[in-house]
Amino acid sequence: MKLVAKKDVVHVLEAWSKDYSILAPSLRENGDCVFDAFDASMFTIEYRKPPMPPKSSYLPQNESIFSVENGTFTPVIHHEKTMLFGIRACDLTGIRQARSFYSRDVDDVYHRSHAEDTLIVVHACSWPQNETCFCTTVHSGPYAQEGFDIQLFDMGTDFLVESGSDAGRFLITQEPFRDFDVDDAAERLSRVKHMAHNSIPIVVEVVDAMEVLKGAGANEGVWEHFGRKCITCGGCVYVCPTCTCFNVVDRVTAEGSGERMRTWDTCLYAGFTREASGHNPRPSQASRLKRRHEHKLVHFNPVENQGALCGCVGCGRCSDYCPVHIGTLEVVKAIADHIY
Repeated sequence: MKLVAKKDVVHVLEAWSKDYSILAPSLRENGDCVFDAFDASMFTIEYRKPPMPPKSSYLPQNESIFSVENGTFTPVIHHEKTMLFGIRACDLTGIRQARSFYSRDVDDVYHRSHAEDTLIVVHACSWPQNETCFCTTVHSGPYAQEGFDIQLFDMGTDFLVESGSDAGRFLITQEPFRDFDVDDAAERLSRVKHMAHNSIPIVVEVVDAMEVLKGAGANEGVWEHFGRKCITCGGCVYVCPTCTCFNVVDRVTAEGSGERMRTWDTCLYAGFTREASGHNPRPSQASRLKRRHEHKLVHFNPVENQGALCGCVGCGRCSDYCPVHIGTLEVVKAIADHIY
């Protein structure tokens, strides 16, 4: 265990940026926090939940996977030493679930190239980011158990620094990181973790809804109700740390030349499941919403959960940003309470 003063963190990042391309929380003029290239003038360590998870760092919204130039095929593999600094534990769980998905059946070299070159620094939560957080319910937070290189715990004017890998241990061996008594550190860390865990309430409807879905399933009226409300904007998917749906498109750049790109997609779009014949096995928005939530809560591959209860990490972003209020919290409460 180490200690580092909060006032020294920006200087630490300036030093690390010589070896890493750093994505860190940055405060925009409108007050939003986003993960962006480290800039000391915009960097903030005191921030609430960013609207977007950092998933574009390992699953870019638009990514070229190979190019063709006059008949010559060239894979596009990205290699850049990257650091994700200050991400929350729920977002780390999303990253780990995505890594498991992309390596389970086929070795996705494009995703692996991002994963292998990325060092992760987690900023553990000391309290809920807002009223929609429920990471403790799905076992994805408020602090990381594994899968990180460095983890920071808020101690007021200092961070208690925990290393989770050899690379992380190496980075915190020099000043301004300072040694901390092992016994004292363990006691204070235990207290901080206990307080953080108790500050984020358990949402019992999540577990209750999962049991309903594992059994007879939710009333069809639930899906019909939310299907009528949904405006098919895809926002809930794009802000979700664990959604990995993508489309593949070919783009012609010149005669005899072009590129194949992987782009974000969503199972809530009608075209996602439409077959070449024109038939769509999920013809209604209700059926698509049903499939998405059943997959998140029940049918997610247990191997890919990475310690979480299901395929939802409890970040609450879908509830925060859906313009018609169809987030996971709203859906599970409707299922558990048999409202429709």
